Amino acid sequence: MTKRLKKKVSVVLMIVMALMLFEGCGNKKAEKSAQTTEMSEEDKYGGEITVAFATAPANLDSDQGTSWETTAVTNHVYEGLFESNAEGEAVPYLAEDYSISEDGKVYTINLRKGVLFSDGSEMTAEDVKASLERWLNVNAAGISVRDKITSVEITGDYQIQIKLNEVYAPLVNTMASPVSSQKMVVRKKSIIDKFEADIITEHIGTGPYMFEEISLNQKVVLVRNEYYTPAEGELSGLAGKRTPYLDKITIEFVPEESVRIAGLESGLYNFADEISTDRYKEIEEYSGISPVICKNGTISVIAFNCGSDPFDKKELRQAVAYAVDNEALAKAQVGDQEFWSVEDGSWFKNGSIWYDESAGDGIYNAKDTEKAKELVAESGYDGEKITIMADKSDLYTSNGALVLQDQLKKIGINAEVEVYDTATYDDYRAAGKWNIVFSRWSDMNPDPQVFEPWTGTNGWITGWNDEDSAEMDQIFENMSVEMDQNKRYEIVKQFYSKFWESVPYLKSFNDVRIHAISDKVQGFQAYGQSYFWSVWTTK
Repeated sequence: MTKRLKKKVSVVLMIVMALMLFEGCGNKKAEKSAQTTEMSEEDKYGGEITVAFATAPANLDSDQGTSWETTAVTNHVYEGLFESNAEGEAVPYLAEDYSISEDGKVYTINLRKGVLFSDGSEMTAEDVKASLERWLNVNAAGISVRDKITSVEITGDYQIQIKLNEVYAPLVNTMASPVSSQKMVVRKKSIIDKFEADIITEHIGTGPYMFEEISLNQKVVLVRNEYYTPAEGELSGLAGKRTPYLDKITIEFVPEESVRIAGLESGLYNFADEISTDRYKEIEEYSGISPVICKNGTISVIAFNCGSDPFDKKELRQAVAYAVDNEALAKAQVGDQEFWSVEDGSWFKNGSIWYDESAGDGIYNAKDTEKAKELVAESGYDGEKITIMADKSDLYTSNGALVLQDQLKKIGINAEVEVYDTATYDDYRAAGKWNIVFSRWSDMNPDPQVFEPWTGTNGWITGWNDEDSAEMDQIFENMSVEMDQNKRYEIVKQFYSKFWESVPYLKSFNDVRIHAISDKVQGFQAYGQSYFWSVWTTK
């Protein structure tokens, strides 16, 4: 495999993982309970919880994990040089601070002193250097930037330098990504030396917890790391002080939703993830249990095959954008409005440093049928069949396809839904035998640069390749070398503008993930995945 192909594959993996993350959780009953439960800091320590995850991670090597469950588990054990806060900013974590040379090619990183691994040994520059080099050679995000890195050098007991051969503004954001197979974490050098590029099965980290038991596909048991040296600052996203109040956290992997819910009701579990929307009202009525709605994390996407007729014409893509009724799609795909929202054309959540409330103005959810018909005529579309492809095992896509079909027929587009089994659907999608498909993304991405493989020339899946895509390529190039965040944000606004002019794919709506939690569990927050540091139980 060539370096170019490796790089392309790795970036694709980054995007795949980014589709699987969510954030912004609310639990009204638990919030009320938290307000009335007063405990001293000392009294919060102690106790155990058992949680039920729907899916087990394939492995616990976050450099090579391919699911959100990998980081959901391992972020209790490992920490990064940088972590992402609730606003999506990368902030120093195991790093004390850092500086960038005037030419943007040398990053000098000063490490926090006195940070201990779970075996009691101190984290040094040697551990960080080894971790960075493994990240560059094994991790999907690391591989994607490897060709830009000249060297990683130890310049003091608590200092390293990363030298680049070209300016790359997203470097720190990429290292701080909360996404599986992207995030750079610090491991003990002796463990890295032992496993090298193989899947790591022995774990010594700097995080608030350590593994007591690992039984993949069944459960993992985490216990407090007595050597933990927390960062300072208020907890925000993955940044700030993580406090290991609990003595033990047992995470069981329970695929059956009914078993997760029954276990929560009986007291076997204190938390259960992946609850379907039709069980929400039921759980809301349970005594001592609350549903948790995680909003503003998932984006429903309508993707066009821009590499073939007729959606190689942007006028026809624009027509679909004007025609789509996103509320109707959301009702069909998700159901109750409590579980979705139609907001704006930004690809980042409100509150992110990359959010632009004006993105998509005038076209996103415009619902202008007459304008759509004009654009259909302008595109030269001659009535040929348009294929909306769906997976019959996925009601999310198949229900959406039927509603979209009806909406497109109203503006003169001859849309037909073709439903296939999952294997055939995946094959046809990869082969480009479709015109429109549905997808789901996360708005919790580490950096706007993550959209480059989707949105640039020959973008992954879309096959976009025309004068507009070449202009987008230049926008991303300008974005990658601009180190000033304010100036970079202006370039991001150019990305939004060009995107909604060309619409290589279409944002539809934001939807949610639902969990359920015992009212005895206090302090729970979710940032991307479910984490249980800074969580305590009522006695």
